Amino acid sequence: MKKVLKYLIPFLICSIFTVVILATRGSFVKTGKTLMGELSDAFFVPGVITLGIGLLVMATNGGAFDMLSFGILKLFDLLKRDLTKVKYRTFYDYRQAQKEKKRSFLHVVLIGAGFVLVALVFLVIYLYS
Repeated sequence: MKKVLKYLIPFLICSIFTVVILATRGSFVKTGKTLMGELSDAFFVPGVITLGIGLLVMATNGGAFDMLSFGILKLFDLLKRDLTKVKYRTFYDYRQAQKEKKRSFLHVVLIGAGFVLVALVFLVIYLYS
């Protein structure tokens, strides 16, 4: 159940955004080529946003922003009164702690890519109809 929920939540969020985009554009009363173009747009926007978020989190898990995060953490440590209570003394300590905090976000990437693929299908139908 937990595995299904992991995929279901991003899918529902993307679906809600898709329906909202369609509703705000009045797409439920349109037909034909116009509808296909708007369906392509409505699936593309949440798909790209979700895909981007998933890829950004995957890059963060890979350590792409560790040095920046550590630098900001050290900047805030300078504002503390007692510098002996600093959580991470060295970048190595920080990096080791971050390696243990990894979370899988492949499901978010897959849902985003799925919505983008659906958008591409509607785009092809729009262009060749």
